[in-house]
Amino acid sequence: MNILHYALGLPPYRSGGLTKYASDLMLAQNTNGDTVSLLYPGDYTFWLSTKIRIEKDNNFNGVSVYEIVNPSPVPLLYGVRKPADIYGQRQKLSKKALEQFYNEIKPEVMHIHTLMGLIPELVTYLKVKGVKIIFTSHDYYGLCPKVNFINHNGELCDSPSGKNCALCNMDAPNSLFLRLRNSKYLLKHKAKLSSGVIKTAITNNADKLAKIVYPSQELCAEYSALLEHYQKLFALVDCFHFNSSVSKQVYDRYLVTKQSVVLPISHGGIKDARKLKKFDKKHLHMAFIGGTSAYKGFPMLKEVLGKLNRNGFFNWSLQVWGSITGLDKECDKIIYRGTYLSDDLASVFNSIDLLIVPSVWKETFSLITLEALSFGVPALVSNNLGAKDLVAQYNPDFVFYPSEEILYSKLKAILKNPMLLEDYNIKICEGVFEYLIHDHAKQIRKLYID
Repeated sequence: MNILHYALGLPPYRSGGLTKYASDLMLAQNTNGDTVSLLYPGDYTFWLSTKIRIEKDNNFNGVSVYEIVNPSPVPLLYGVRKPADIYGQRQKLSKKALEQFYNEIKPEVMHIHTLMGLIPELVTYLKVKGVKIIFTSHDYYGLCPKVNFINHNGELCDSPSGKNCALCNMDAPNSLFLRLRNSKYLLKHKAKLSSGVIKTAITNNADKLAKIVYPSQELCAEYSALLEHYQKLFALVDCFHFNSSVSKQVYDRYLVTKQSVVLPISHGGIKDARKLKKFDKKHLHMAFIGGTSAYKGFPMLKEVLGKLNRNGFFNWSLQVWGSITGLDKECDKIIYRGTYLSDDLASVFNSIDLLIVPSVWKETFSLITLEALSFGVPALVSNNLGAKDLVAQYNPDFVFYPSEEILYSKLKAILKNPMLLEDYNIKICEGVFEYLIHDHAKQIRKLYID
């Protein structure tokens, strides 16, 4: 089969779950004998022509790679400041360019992993040519310009509209920032960028949110037009691949889908490494992995652990894997360990008794939860987490509504009786494990054919 993927790009320029999944799926499909190509939103030629075009890039382990030069802005998690820069009057790919790209690849399937930077006329052209369009729900961009449905008050949004989106995105960086942020030169130095320019931008936004100025009717209309722009793109999709019941529930609220399937995702680093664990009743090694923002649930978890500590529950410690290192200033039982490499996956999870994922936002999946289960590590997860589907198969009692009271109750019960984790671990090890990337690629192939 001839498959064209559209994703944000490849490592080391891109990282995260979407990139990992798309990259490893492409490699698995290539190994299975399929012809695989990748198209991604690439660099900007600021000092030359700003004309949009598609250029051949270096191959990726047998996968043909093509770059969109001068795509529309790629917002990532920053939001959209000027909607018209995405849906408005821009130079479009000519029919000749569309024909040339199609004739060079001749795809049977276009598998879209994000709408960011996507060329609408290309999708329309391929659809007319009979190419099947598949969309995987890695996040909510297209329904929500800020990706995660967390509004300007830090609360879950269930009513995206021109006015509400304008409010949320008023302090988003401008399109020039997004183009600079996504240039290959700066992506090479994104670690420094994250700790410098971007950190400052986020801090400044937090200060500005205290002084909300309500958007004009004209600006609200632009965001309404942006939402309509993405509705038209979604309408071109033949089949939606939802990576969880959570993501399906959210998308079904705002879209009428012709065909869909719920199928958990995976990546090439997932192995069946489950094993029976020994749990120390006197000390539980818990872990939180990811960003410490409120929508990820970390402040709530920290507050709950502090309360447990004050109430005499001392038999725990929490490792926090993310961008910060050192001891927590308020509780020395919380240790910030920084980032880890994929090669360290086994050593990280072998040191954990319980993974806690208290997501406040409707997280579409959670590869970290799958990684934990693949090592036999119990996971306590929010019912907003897509990977709750996996956890519930082993122990539904470890899926909770994300509130301080309920999380406190769950952790208190575990600390009082750590053998709850032993029973959970046994169920994980005795259960069926169907999450290897090559098996997943076969399931995706069926989705392409049906």
